[in-house]
Amino acid sequence: MSPSKPPYDLDDTPPPLDMDPLTETSLLALNNLVEYTPREDTFPMERRAAVMVALFPGRHGDLYVLLNTRALTLRSHPGEVSLPGGKWEQQDASLVHTARREAWEEIGLEIDSDKIRFLTLLEPFYSRAGLIVTPVVCLIIDPYQQPSLNPSEVSSIFSHPLEAFLFHEPIEPQEPVLHSLPRPIATGEQPYHTFSDSRWPSPDNPPYRFHTFQSKKQRIWGLTADILIQVAEIAYSPRKPQFERKAPGQLDRVEIIASSFSAQEDEMKLPVSIKRGKANL
Repeated sequence: MSPSKPPYDLDDTPPPLDMDPLTETSLLALNNLVEYTPREDTFPMERRAAVMVALFPGRHGDLYVLLNTRALTLRSHPGEVSLPGGKWEQQDASLVHTARREAWEEIGLEIDSDKIRFLTLLEPFYSRAGLIVTPVVCLIIDPYQQPSLNPSEVSSIFSHPLEAFLFHEPIEPQEPVLHSLPRPIATGEQPYHTFSDSRWPSPDNPPYRFHTFQSKKQRIWGLTADILIQVAEIAYSPRKPQFERKAPGQLDRVEIIASSFSAQEDEMKLPVSIKRGKANL
């Protein structure tokens, strides 16, 4: 069945009581996410993964995103910042279910659409591990959610303002952003956002820009940063990032996935799909 999306219409429908702290800007951002529809795809499910972009009302009514620090005992990317998520499994009814299951297993977010409200899916990203990663954007509307960490996968959790992924440097009067930063970065002594251009490991080795943001906890970079830039750009449209997202000559994400699969999947179709109709919310 089609995903059931919550109404956040400022004119017609008052927000739930537990969303009262949200500002008008945040409510409009949620509307933008709800209205976003990704293109469809034919990429193989056995290479798919999903991550949950869990938003919640934070300080001053702004939207914050929940982030993990990966356990140091993990074989891949130990100690790095990530979003809760993992590979699609055959018992998963959809990629939405994959993200919900992984968020429950990693940080104890309940698999409950009344408490963790589905907003939208994004078009997939491609990881250096060769997975096609679909971000599933949700809103935590239950103020009594208490994360419970799985220490074998996650060492800590923290949050960061979603809007901050549009900034090159923290600026007044973005007070929530300043409160989320170490003092040297908040005062401009050290950079908040940096990037480096490299080559994507695929047959054509296309250029690719890797972004890094600093938080109070640690840096947010790579795939996680890419995903959150995209979520912020959709949410706060028509605003754009204060920086150039792509390196000169960088391919579209869909083209990168197709290029990476080209040796094995010569007839793979474009654009990419997300089977929204199968989402079991």
